[in-house]
Amino acid sequence: MQSFEDPDIRIQDVMSVTPTIIKRTESVRKAASLMKESDVGSLIVLDERGEIEGIITEMDIVFKAVAEGLDLNDTIVADIMSTPVNTISGNKRVRDAAETMAELGIRRLPVMRDGNMIGLITENDIIELSPALLDITREYARIRYPEDIERYQEPSVIEISGYCESCSVFSERLTSSEGQLLCPECHR
Repeated sequence: MQSFEDPDIRIQDVMSVTPTIIKRTESVRKAASLMKESDVGSLIVLDERGEIEGIITEMDIVFKAVAEGLDLNDTIVADIMSTPVNTISGNKRVRDAAETMAELGIRRLPVMRDGNMIGLITENDIIELSPALLDITREYARIRYPEDIERYQEPSVIEISGYCESCSVFSERLTSSEGQLLCPECHR
């Protein structure tokens, strides 16, 4: 079995080769339904030429549509998608993808070859390969970009992804409590 330290593990070896796509003109409700149906947390948005124009995530739907009270049937994907989209070459190392995600504060990267999308790599793909790699690269980003630390911290509240130090379940919302990182369930 290869480890994440293995220089031969390339993004194209662990990525999803069939990312779910949607047109920019589809409704946000259709996007949410497609995410549920496909059991994914994001959709790649293609323009009329079939090129990547954006990405719509669960968080985009929650924060930009639901929380703002928008009508999910009348609001189209183009209105709330995240753009521009950062991409990465499939020939790069998995470690490079993890570092890029950590530096940019994102959880997904479309994978490109010769200007064409060939897949999608997500934090979950990296976690399956090596949970420690994600933690290492996030810490690297915090050290490399200390000015961003304030963005992640509020008085007594820090939310990060990782494994709960009490129940060992992976959570994207760990909070610091009495010197431990805890999931929302254990933090209560």
